[in-house]
Amino acid sequence: MRWTLSITLAAFLALGAAVPGAAVSGVAVPGTAVPGADEIALAQSAAESLDIRGAWKPETYRLKAGPVHEVTGLITFTEKDWSVLFFIVTDEGPRRGSAEGGTYTLDGDKLTFRHLYNLSGGHAVEGFEASDLSMRVRTPDAEDAPAEPCIITVEEDLLTIFFPSGNQMIFRRNSD
Repeated sequence: MRWTLSITLAAFLALGAAVPGAAVSGVAVPGTAVPGADEIALAQSAAESLDIRGAWKPETYRLKAGPVHEVTGLITFTEKDWSVLFFIVTDEGPRRGSAEGGTYTLDGDKLTFRHLYNLSGGHAVEGFEASDLSMRVRTPDAEDAPAEPCIITVEEDLLTIFFPSGNQMIFRRNSD
């Protein structure tokens, strides 16, 4: 579907600039299917909604095994860098947390985190055993920096990150 998005947006933007409100269903690109107006609108909407730059507050952390945890903190994205600080919170207060950061790439709905910094640890909570404090720092050119390929969705002010582990986190765009 990646080729549909890029071809569709190019056709939409070119025709839209020349003829406001023009339908592009008659545009033919050799070797491709001709997108309809609905596909063009959907592709344009998806492309616009995947701008993740800025700050987002985590709301829930859903584990593949089933438990759902309340979380608090903040994840921020600049043009190329990201950092997150989040805590799993129970009635007893913050039980475990993580501070991570590095660089990222975004290609459509594929978000790949490159982990340069990590500080994590905490008490046991459903789905996680207790863990000692762990710290790791890598230089930006480190060859051993883990890459974490994720899939994302952005719907209005909600960002959902689907991690390779099967876990997922939901964030709400921070308007402050």
